[in-house]
Amino acid sequence: MMQIVYWVGVALSVWCIYDLFSTKKQTQMPLKIVIAILLLAFSWIGTVVYYFILRDKLK
Repeated sequence: MMQIVYWVGVALSVWCIYDLFSTKKQTQMPLKIVIAILLLAFSWIGTVVYYFILRDKLK
């Protein structure tokens, strides 16, 4: 059961990273790389923070 939760978190992180790099706004590349690393390191927390806070600010 825990493996399913882990892999769902990884899949959501990958989706957020894809969304991050597909934005039209010209955000600095080093900032995007740091956010992508944090998303992978903190999959569930990073996904929630990205989706509800950072996503609107970066678009």
